[in-house]
Amino acid sequence: MQRFSHFRLAILTALVGIILSLGISAFLYIQDNQRIRSQLSNDVTELQQEVNRQLQTHMFGLTWMARHSTRNQGDHDLWQREAPIVINSYPHFRCLLWLNSQFELESLYSTIAQPSVDQLLADQDYLDSLRGLEPGQRVMLPAGPLALNSADVALIAPLNTTQGTDYYLGIIDIEGLLRSTVARHMGRHVYFRLTSVSSNSTVFELGNNHDASQSWSGFSDFTLFDEQWRMELWPGQEQLQAMRSWVPLLIMLAGLITTALLTFVLYVLGISRVRAQELADTNIDLYVEIEERERVEKKMAYLAEHDWLTDLANRNALMERLEEFFSQSALTQQHVGALFIDLDNFKEVNDALGHSVGDQLLKRVATRLNKIAPKHACLARMGGDEYVLAIACLNDPEELENYARQVLSALDTHFYVDDYEMFISASIGIALSQPEIDTPESLIRNADTALYRAKESGRNSYHLYSEILHHELNQRMELMKRLRNAVEHDKLRVYYQPKVDMQSRRIIGAEALVRWQESDGQIIGPDQFIPIAEDTGLIIPISEFVLKTACKQLAAWHTLGFTELTMAVNLSGKQLQSPGLIEHIMEVVNESGIPPNKLELELTEQVFIENIQSHTNFMHAVRDRGIALAIDDFGIGYSSLSYLKHFPVTALKIDRSFVQDLPNDKDDATLTQTIINLAKSLEIDLVAEGVETEAQVDFLLDRDCSVGQGYLFSRPIPAHEFTQLLDDYQGQIPIQIM
Repeated sequence: MQRFSHFRLAILTALVGIILSLGISAFLYIQDNQRIRSQLSNDVTELQQEVNRQLQTHMFGLTWMARHSTRNQGDHDLWQREAPIVINSYPHFRCLLWLNSQFELESLYSTIAQPSVDQLLADQDYLDSLRGLEPGQRVMLPAGPLALNSADVALIAPLNTTQGTDYYLGIIDIEGLLRSTVARHMGRHVYFRLTSVSSNSTVFELGNNHDASQSWSGFSDFTLFDEQWRMELWPGQEQLQAMRSWVPLLIMLAGLITTALLTFVLYVLGISRVRAQELADTNIDLYVEIEERERVEKKMAYLAEHDWLTDLANRNALMERLEEFFSQSALTQQHVGALFIDLDNFKEVNDALGHSVGDQLLKRVATRLNKIAPKHACLARMGGDEYVLAIACLNDPEELENYARQVLSALDTHFYVDDYEMFISASIGIALSQPEIDTPESLIRNADTALYRAKESGRNSYHLYSEILHHELNQRMELMKRLRNAVEHDKLRVYYQPKVDMQSRRIIGAEALVRWQESDGQIIGPDQFIPIAEDTGLIIPISEFVLKTACKQLAAWHTLGFTELTMAVNLSGKQLQSPGLIEHIMEVVNESGIPPNKLELELTEQVFIENIQSHTNFMHAVRDRGIALAIDDFGIGYSSLSYLKHFPVTALKIDRSFVQDLPNDKDDATLTQTIINLAKSLEIDLVAEGVETEAQVDFLLDRDCSVGQGYLFSRPIPAHEFTQLLDDYQGQIPIQIM
């Protein structure tokens, strides 16, 4: 609608122009119709006058001839001589008759075949109408028997003579008279009708087209020879078109053309205004866009060197500042230091309270770190929950460690975010540059390496980078590469440690444990490669390999007749994040052919503490399918035992750290007794790990913990040795086997 407002004047002009043009044209058209009707009335009046004049003239010629004959005593020769003269002078006479007072034919002159005079003389009614005429009275009557056409009339002039009244008749070809008169005065496409008002009969009609007779008829009433006559005249379509004026059409065309021109001019002006407005709007938009682009460019330039969340320097800006610090330190013979700061357990904050709260916490941490940053320093956010504080002009590592302690102290005070009170700690990796050796990249890398060791040390601490640490990292990288190669080339083996009913010493199950055996026979313990596998994600293919191998081996033992054996397999917490895990486990179980209730999945206590909904769903799905669920290394986590009520746990495995000093250590004895009591009250099975002495067996049996595993019964052994153990002792465990 706003766009049409610019053309409102053009639209109004068009409407007004069209209405005025049509109105004026309609008015002129009506006026033209009135003019045509008036012209037709004038024409019929003129025609009537002309016809009347013609008849009067013919009557005059007839009367002259009659009087001339009377003065000459009825000279018949004179009549015959003058009759052709009269007919030639008055061409519409068909014939001339002279009747005496006795209605006897005295003389006749005709231009046509012999008229029916005898019929006339025999028509008494017609003769009686003649007798009633007064001498000197001139009348026009139908031609009667003398008519060749029904429209023919007779002009009658009675005159007194010495013998009485003679009657002179002139038969008029009225049709020819009217045709010639209309043609001479009106043209070809005009229609005519002569009506006797007295007798209400049509005397003559020219043409039979009555289409326009009602709308366009012009008429005139007149008296001729003592009779009332009506003459009507109307045009045909061609004549009507010829009579019409072109002025209404020209006026309408001129008005429409003028309207179109004015409308076009106003439309062009409207377009010009629109274009001008659009140009103005475009210029405004362009200025806004330019300003916005400049703002965006400034913002992009700012973001290219700053973190979008905390407004701290980002990695690019940090590296540039470090270049400056290194150049400066080269001149002053000082060091550049870096503190690589990583917030502890920040993921739990995000998971529990949401990312918006986590972002606010990151901003508040940045604010606190900024307050303790020295003058010649650069604080940057590297992404996630990692910060780097780069400091110039350092003389020794002690200064850098002092800043690390300040950071830990600054973060020690609680944070308030959206009504949440939170405590956060940090792990810090420290690196100090070595002149002419380190670069900004290597300094950050060394600090990151030291950070890894600080996290291993228990968090909320710092660690200074050293060459020893670098060497350990290289060893770890080498071990990681070798582990990947071992997974790809099937260098992993599954060993089995018996689970024993300590009362009967009967083997009731086994726990599948993975071992890494190199080509040279070297065995690498799980304590060395399992943490690396967890960090790199290799734990998932390793766990899948162990599960398939263990289920297949259990099926083989069942085939040998040991159908009561169960198999415990450890699952990694990372595996629980894999979609379709329960379907994969059931596929392995079904392929191996073992009963689901003979498989037990062991999860670490940390998985239960996290209490993630997906973990909970998985555990219930496992139990719904009949698979047992155990908590491995129970009691060593930072757990609230209330989670045991919410999970379908079937067994607790008492960690070896509580068993190894039994029965002498009172604390361990108390804790173990507590775990046993807890399991009994919840009706959960117990397995003691790390059983190595008979005293430990006695302690556990006295407290109703009857299932154990450990070196007292057997170390983890290959499948063929486990099979031999089953065969040799019929499922019993001799005490001396290690």
